Amino acid sequence: MLKRRKTRLKHLAEKVQKGERIIGMECHDTPSAIMAEDLGMDLLCCGSPGPMGLMGHKSMATVDFEEQLYMLEGVLRGASSPFIICNMPNTTASISIEESVRNAAKVVKLGADGVHIEPSLGTVPHIRAIVDAGIPVVGHFGVQGERAVMNSGHSPAGRTAEEAAAIVELVRASIDAGIFAALFEHTSVELTKWCYENLPVAVASLGSGPYAHGIFHVSSDIIGCSAFPIPPKREVYGDVWGEMQKAYSAYVNAAKGGQFPNPDLSHTMHDGEHEKFVSLVG
Repeated sequence: MLKRRKTRLKHLAEKVQKGERIIGMECHDTPSAIMAEDLGMDLLCCGSPGPMGLMGHKSMATVDFEEQLYMLEGVLRGASSPFIICNMPNTTASISIEESVRNAAKVVKLGADGVHIEPSLGTVPHIRAIVDAGIPVVGHFGVQGERAVMNSGHSPAGRTAEEAAAIVELVRASIDAGIFAALFEHTSVELTKWCYENLPVAVASLGSGPYAHGIFHVSSDIIGCSAFPIPPKREVYGDVWGEMQKAYSAYVNAAKGGQFPNPDLSHTMHDGEHEKFVSLVG
């Protein structure tokens, strides 16, 4: 297979101008990254579903930044040509502007192209400082796992006029701060469509309808394998969890029944070595 060119911001902008869909995926491990590379995906985000879906965190509040960075390293070992961003979990982009920039710098120093942030109006200055430092930022709106406690869970967002208008206010402030794309998770189709048609940045949809420049999905949800409940109305294209259950059950039953390990697949000494071994050990 020919090596793909590295996807850069200008290439994503060209796709938007041409009306070509940007295909992206939340990606958290090397095997998924290898497949994304082979399939020619445009953008990968090492995001919050990794610590939750693969590592069992029940909320983003318990995720350590180093854990997110470790997953990023796995993604970078598997993919190189997509535009790769990494989530900044918890308070890594909110305690102080200096610390936010320093944390974002850790992400790009590892090899990522930019960062993924779930903004609030209070953290917009942090986004501006990160962009001013030369680090691209994707803003995440609608359902925000980082703010699930404040938002009382993970309910779909922007289903009332007031809530939708408040989201647009936050998106506009984030655009003014320099984000190059806005990712909408489980927002109303009407809100995402309006943003797609009226905002001056690329709009991506994660469970937020078809009206977007980019379409996003979560790798663990795509294959039906997540420790965290897969959100409703999120299309699943495989049953890896079911296949794992079948394989593990077959192993346990074979081990209990004496069929595993198979003697024919065991290693034996070379001819004459067993007798020599017995004489050596008495």
